[in-house]
Amino acid sequence: MKRFVVDYPKIVLFLCLIPILLAGLSLPKMVKDIRSDAFLAEDNPALVYKRKVKEQFGLSDPIVVAVQDLSPDGIFNTRTLTLLQSLTRKIAALPNIDSSRTISLASEKNIAGNPEGMEIAPFYESVPVSKNELDALRNAVSDFPIYMGNLVSADGSVTIIIAEMLDEDKAGQTYQDVVDIVEQASVPGEAELYVAGEGAIIGYLGSYVDADARQLVPFSGVVITLVLILAFRGIVAALLTNAIVIATLVITMGVMALCQVPFYVITNALPVILIGISVADAIHVYLHFFDLQRRKPGVDRKALVIETMATMWRPVTLTSLTTIAGFLGLYFSGYMPPFVNFGLFAAIGVAVAWLYTMTFLPAVMVLSGAGGNPRHPGADKPAVTGIWSRMLVRLGDITFDNAARIVFIYALLAVAGGVAASRLVVDENPINVFNPKERIVQADQIINQHMNGANTLDIVVETGAAEDLFLPGNLRKIEALQEFAEALPEVGGSVSIVDYLKQMNRALNAGDPAAYRLPDDKETVAQYFLLYSATSDPTDFEEEVDYDYRTANIRVYVKSGDYQDVRIIVEALNAYIEEDFNETQIKATLSGRVNVHYRWISELAASHFTGLGIAITLVLLMSSLLFRSLAAGLLTLAPVCVAVLLVYAIMATWGITLGMGTSMFATVAIGLGIDYATHTVERMRAIYNEVGFDMRATFAEFYPGTGKALFFNFIAIAGGFGVLTLSKISSLNTFGAIVPVAVCASFIASMTLLPALLKLLLPAFLRSSRKTAAGSLPLGVGLVVIAISAAVAYSPAAMAETGAVVISADELVANVNAVPEGETVSRRIEMLMTDRRGTQRSRHTISFRKNYEDQKKTVLFYLEPANVRDTGFLIWDYLATDEEDDQWLYLPALKKVRRISASDRGDYFLGTDFTYEDIKLDGKLEPLDYNFRLLGKEPLDGVESYQLEAVPKNDDIARELGYSRTVIWVDPANSMILRAEFWDVKGELLKTLTVSDIRQVDGIWTRHDLTMANHQSGHTTRFLFSDVDYASPIDDDFFTRGALERGL
Repeated sequence: MKRFVVDYPKIVLFLCLIPILLAGLSLPKMVKDIRSDAFLAEDNPALVYKRKVKEQFGLSDPIVVAVQDLSPDGIFNTRTLTLLQSLTRKIAALPNIDSSRTISLASEKNIAGNPEGMEIAPFYESVPVSKNELDALRNAVSDFPIYMGNLVSADGSVTIIIAEMLDEDKAGQTYQDVVDIVEQASVPGEAELYVAGEGAIIGYLGSYVDADARQLVPFSGVVITLVLILAFRGIVAALLTNAIVIATLVITMGVMALCQVPFYVITNALPVILIGISVADAIHVYLHFFDLQRRKPGVDRKALVIETMATMWRPVTLTSLTTIAGFLGLYFSGYMPPFVNFGLFAAIGVAVAWLYTMTFLPAVMVLSGAGGNPRHPGADKPAVTGIWSRMLVRLGDITFDNAARIVFIYALLAVAGGVAASRLVVDENPINVFNPKERIVQADQIINQHMNGANTLDIVVETGAAEDLFLPGNLRKIEALQEFAEALPEVGGSVSIVDYLKQMNRALNAGDPAAYRLPDDKETVAQYFLLYSATSDPTDFEEEVDYDYRTANIRVYVKSGDYQDVRIIVEALNAYIEEDFNETQIKATLSGRVNVHYRWISELAASHFTGLGIAITLVLLMSSLLFRSLAAGLLTLAPVCVAVLLVYAIMATWGITLGMGTSMFATVAIGLGIDYATHTVERMRAIYNEVGFDMRATFAEFYPGTGKALFFNFIAIAGGFGVLTLSKISSLNTFGAIVPVAVCASFIASMTLLPALLKLLLPAFLRSSRKTAAGSLPLGVGLVVIAISAAVAYSPAAMAETGAVVISADELVANVNAVPEGETVSRRIEMLMTDRRGTQRSRHTISFRKNYEDQKKTVLFYLEPANVRDTGFLIWDYLATDEEDDQWLYLPALKKVRRISASDRGDYFLGTDFTYEDIKLDGKLEPLDYNFRLLGKEPLDGVESYQLEAVPKNDDIARELGYSRTVIWVDPANSMILRAEFWDVKGELLKTLTVSDIRQVDGIWTRHDLTMANHQSGHTTRFLFSDVDYASPIDDDFFTRGALERGL
């Protein structure tokens, strides 16, 4: 093999180029995963439950915009409230933002009491101008405890906008879009805007990591190149060595991409490590080559290269194998995917660097010459010229003369390090990934100082049966759990369905603060939810309770992300839940971001020491097998173990905690530091045998030769790692500081402690024959390369051939509106409401409608389920557009008729997916709101239907109705609407109405089956009509408040 490399160097170079090109092609496929979730395995219970909570309650990691106003009135001034409204609308309009889950004071509804009942209305639609209006708004917020601290700070100086993303994979672009909106906003004089939240952290971290890598890798390359130039005293050899660096980086990262292994936050350190490692072997090869040039100036270059590789292949291979073993400690510790993959691909990188040092380097040396400046002193003179050589020779003399003292000093250091290791503290805060000066860190601090907290912990409460959350006993247990949580340190507050029920109870008792408590019976609870749904979105409580009221979520807000603070909260809550909450019929489980943070950080210590133990074991086994001596294996471990213990002592002394970056320093230090010990043992054994077993002569030759190579190896690695101190990622700063310390300690211990031990112990393996072949240890790293090539041919479906249009849009609208609806009608309606998980809720009602000259009156009574039976809902719908409709609700549990606020036309009707305007039109079209355009004809379920487009006449109407465009299919035979598709104000498909079972009743075409599917929420409502009667008269007294109380 060695003859082939030097005899056919051009072929070798060509073969070396192929893997680089192939791996380079896969680099663009590299994906990032910078979530904290990535530090847990996919099957970790904390992640499994978090995903379950997200699926059940729709909770995700939002982007939060904080608005701070330090003026005397805080945010309660016209300019800041105008800004808040503008920001809310613009952020909600972004493509990847869920507009229905964009929450701010400008979008949320107040639950307030009045003399007649409960009013559910936005805190403000038109921005308050007068002092009275502003004071009224402040008082309204103060009277709504749920939002105090969660939406507006207690002192009124800060308010926030919470925006949920539709697709978290697009967090980077969405974050930038939000930042652009914030930067372009016209901000009042004393106001400040901040962007924060877990969604913002994920969104910003992607570009943050990219920018960091673009800075670190080139800078590290420059540092290494300067070290190489210093070591080789020439530029050519340094540049050729950099070719090995490029090969190592490209192939390792390319294999990562091919294996679909993501680029994690800590992966930023991997290229820097590989740069340092990949030059280590080349330094030894080149310096030995230069030494031969000095000693044998007349020998042919090819012969010198062959002799160099014959001498160096064994120590280079030994050190590469032991370094690989060290990094595999991270891989086999197996707790967290980022660390597992870091260890694996660092090991692969070492293997690549070894392969190219054994093949590419001798080939290029033959073709190009050494490229260094050997400065021949003469073949018969020792290579001790130069300051570095003289310093190392002096170090060797001191070590030889003071061997026993040196061993004793290191023993003391080891004991001190062992004691310090027991005092290490585990701590980490996700926000500390960023530099403290970053705006996002300041935003996090603002929210933690003024609001209930920027960190969220979810507590999922599960009961045994549907509607068990109506039971007062279960609700009181949730209330007690919240009170316990809120008493814990660093907990700012919590929100659950209990808080909304207490607010509704207060509102229905004329706003009496004493009534801010839970209702006394389950029927009242059920009717409160029904009352709220009369004018609200069916998904309003989706984040707090599931659709059949079996499972609830408590969201706890935490002011600190530090693990030590989080640990106290999580462990206290777990103990309370286990001892005081869980029963057969009700159980609670922790979930959410804080719980995930707690879980993966709590595993850091175990992962750290497990990885350390595995690395030490693997290195011991590898060294013992390679040297065929357990004593040799133990001796090679001594320097790195002492180095790690020394770093423990430094960390404990300086208060450096064990976190994301520092947790892997030990295994990395072993992987890097074992190189020095292995070279020392191997070369000293060889020299010891060559000089006739004379230890002083061994020292004299080892230090200026191998010692010098090890010194420049250390400088290269330390310099490369030192670059990490310039990283924008704080955890890598610390990592970049302590690893060079550990490597320095390993180098010094390998140059002092290890030679001292060899001198004092004179182990038997030192007398082993140098010609003995090293024991082979197969190293198989199976790389699963997944090649995905999918050709997707897409051709748009041919548009249905449209028939000749024989009617205008206005005529078609007139025909639809001319379909008789009867002066009166009574009918039974089964309302089937299904959430996105398929859970269904059924309501059976009977309704009566009567048309008058200036209004339409409708009354609806609930028949089932039993807990809302006899609840009645009365609407007086005035035809005049400037007159507000009247609405009343009768709650049997309270035995009172309550007036509720008139709904906006775009509000949802009784918790369904139909809006009040949909119900009011009842299959008709409103020419005053829309401009209509006939699109042609299109087959629909076998019916050649007219296709009609309706676009609101202005933006205000679009916002009021919630639709920017509607496409309607009309049956030409009876002018009945068969289908309608509704687009929201952002131009995205919102809902689809499907009408079926259309038949005549009393000579009137009647719809018997309506389904409205909301594509964005996944919620669906189906109305099934039966017992439809247009003929029977209905008395006027039926549409009065008294009739509501009497019931059917």
